[in-house]
Amino acid sequence: MGATFQGLDIAKSGMMAYNASMQTAAHNLANVGTKGYSRQVVKTAAQTRHVSSIKVEGSGVYVQGIVREHNDYYDVKYCKSNATYYKYNTHSYFLNDVQKVLYAKDEKQAGITTSFDEFCKRLTGTSTDAGSETRRKEIVSYAETFSGFVQETATNLKSLQEEANEKIKTTVEQINAIAEKIASLTKQINTLEAYRNPAHDLRDQRNVLIDQLSEYCNVEVKEKEPADGVGLNQYYVYVDGAILVDTQEVNKMQVTELDTTKSINDISGLYQVSWTDGTPFYPYSATLGGELQALFQVRDGNNATTLKG
Repeated sequence: MGATFQGLDIAKSGMMAYNASMQTAAHNLANVGTKGYSRQVVKTAAQTRHVSSIKVEGSGVYVQGIVREHNDYYDVKYCKSNATYYKYNTHSYFLNDVQKVLYAKDEKQAGITTSFDEFCKRLTGTSTDAGSETRRKEIVSYAETFSGFVQETATNLKSLQEEANEKIKTTVEQINAIAEKIASLTKQINTLEAYRNPAHDLRDQRNVLIDQLSEYCNVEVKEKEPADGVGLNQYYVYVDGAILVDTQEVNKMQVTELDTTKSINDISGLYQVSWTDGTPFYPYSATLGGELQALFQVRDGNNATTLKG
């Protein structure tokens, strides 16, 4: 009878393992279109039993667990590439607008550069005909036109600076909102995994948020398991070396208006960014990356840090 029941136990273990594989496969198919979803795989192993302290092979199969087919290395590479892409994408957006302000769209439409060229041509012409009243009036007319373009250009450039300034504030708010979601998901993940329950789907959702965060700045993620195996995992998200998320706590960025301007040509009310825990924030850091770095570069320009005069 023992052999009969043993055969039934082996069959039962096979059916249970097959059922787990079918459910996991169905879950994978259902999430084919889910952004950031990682395929899940059932890991099985041969089951053994002991009879009178003797290990007996051939006792069926058991499910070791369900694992995510995920590679952290590619996550790091993607985030770095994503931050670089959005930095240059933001540069491109604003520089195209600057080009529209400084240059005419076509030869038929005048711009500040075209107006300046025409004014210089008329001014050069006075070397041969300085006494002509007609030429003098023509020069004055071109000078007025050029002056008008200068004023219009200055107004448009200030509008672009104001747009970049407001976008800095919006970007910081987005970073803080994503950080809050990451901290919330980390709490849910730790709660599930503390009771030995897998949290694969929640981990995928958290990775998607990290990818979104990399659009705005360079991010670095570290996860530490408890040294003695007891307790919760520590999950850290860094932005340019400063902690943004410490497991379930968020160190937010804050935006305040500057009382003074860095350049006489700047608009008033420029925003500065700082960390709530007092950690220094470096807006011109070469490693800040993402939209945030590009916005500071576009808004503040050179500000006499490289060019003097």
